[in-house]
This record gives sequence, structure tokens and C-alpha cells, in this order.
Amino acid sequence: MSDKVLNQDLNDRVPDRNVMMMAQLLFREKPKQADTNALKAALEALIGEVNNITDKPEMPMFSTSKFKAVFSDKPEGVPVLANYIGPHEFSAEKLDEMTRSQFWDFRDGSIDDFKYCVDAFAMLGAGLPYKEQAELFLAQVDAALKCYPDCEAVFVIHSGKLTTPADFEHCKQFALPERFIRLAVNARFFNIQNTDDMIVDTLGFFAFGGADVQLHFHGLDPNHAIEYVYNIASYQFANDFPVKTGDTIDGIENGVIVQHIQWETRYEDSLIQPVRPVLDINCGEFASGRR
Repeated sequence: MSDKVLNQDLNDRVPDRNVMMMAQLLFREKPKQADTNALKAALEALIGEVNNITDKPEMPMFSTSKFKAVFSDKPEGVPVLANYIGPHEFSAEKLDEMTRSQFWDFRDGSIDDFKYCVDAFAMLGAGLPYKEQAELFLAQVDAALKCYPDCEAVFVIHSGKLTTPADFEHCKQFALPERFIRLAVNARFFNIQNTDDMIVDTLGFFAFGGADVQLHFHGLDPNHAIEYVYNIASYQFANDFPVKTGDTIDGIENGVIVQHIQWETRYEDSLIQPVRPVLDINCGEFASGRR
């Protein structure tokens, strides 16, 4: 873990609206443009019928039959568009130190090693229920990985999550909530300077208007804390965010979630940028900070 001191900018707040989810497949060398028909077939195998509505092979745009965004003037729904932008130059030069410090899932070099990328995102996707957004997002990345076998890393922009194609393959064993969280939501870890305090939080739920999870603590194994917030985030995602301020939830003992330890929760602004709503968990004797 890095000892580098990070300076916060608490003026960095997330938008008051949903944010487009975008993944970038990363390459060291420029890959060959994927065949549009192969990409279409790979996507259809995952989400059903799609239709390419552009004649630009470098920018395929697929109208989806399964996913429709509903608007007040379009109650019948509008097909969401699964978009790709073919191989183009990539530079990590503008990534801030806060983002760079949280690449815990990637150990195969540096993000600066990559010079090219392929973008995957959905137009009108923010109009979908959040679970459908997650399903489409993962399907788009999965389809792209099948057509770009030279990809070595996947960078999820809104969460700062950097993973590998092998991670995507491994996570296919999980149901949607855990799969999405493991691949598109980042669990971050911070030491608080000149104290024994630590913070673990998730970053990613804000993209669809959900609250991330935060644990401000001392005396706990950070690895246990990270696994714990992932589990709470997965529970929230799977059950339509049922926890309310003042509710208690199961705590952990020796890294295991147990019912006989109950920790109180409340919603508040995050302690670490970007400032956004989080479910803060008061972890009893291990809690740090004022509450």
C-alpha cells in the first residue's frame, strides 16, 4: 500500500443526475477493428436481438430489443443503444493521484503502459432501472472482450475500477449483483494521516443514483473491511437498497459476518471525494470519527 499523501478536494461532488457508465478496453498495441457482425452476434448471445443502426464500422451502434428507457412522452419506451467506439489512442496522463492509488485489482503493470482503447457505453441507458443498466453494461463489455482477444485490462471510468479480462471470466459464476460490484464498483482504502484511522468505501453506485457504502474505523483488518463493504453493497443492490437511516445490520467478527453483532447505519455525505451519498456504518468499538 502506498504511503503517498493524497490531498482532497471536497468541492468535487458527483452530479445530481445519473451518470453514463463507460468501460474502456485497454491495449498496449493498436488492435484490429472488430468485425461488426461478430460483435453483434456476441451481444445477441447475451441480451437477445439487437440491430446495428449505423454504417460506420469503427462506431457500431446497436438498438436493443430487451432494454427500453421509458420517458413521460414515451411511455411505451425507447430502445437503448449499445455503443462502441473502435480502437483509438488512450492516455492515462490526466488521471489524478486519488484514482491511481486505488487500482487494487490490477497488478500486471501500470495503466500508463496502455496506448489504445475501445469504448463501450449505452445511449439512453441512464433511463433504465439500475439492474437493467448493470446487465447491459456487463453484456457490452463481455461481448467486446470476445471480439478483442488482445485486451489486457478494462477500466470503468465512473468508478475508477481497473480489472483484467480474466476477472470478467471468473466473475461469470456470480449472480448479477455480486458480478456487477466486483467488476464495475471499486472498493477503496485510505489511511488517515497521523492517526490509526482508516476508511473503506465503495465508488460506483452514484452513477445510477444509489448510495455507496462507507466504513470509518480503526482496529479492523482492512481486507476484512473491504470484503464487508462489498457484501453490504451487494445486499443493497440485490434488494433495492432496503437499509434506512437508523437501521442496524450484521457486523463482522474475525472477518465473518455475524448476527450477534449489530452496527447502526445512516445516510450522509461521503468523507472522501467525490462527495456523494453513502450508507455510513457505525462499527461499534471499531468506529472512528464523530457520530
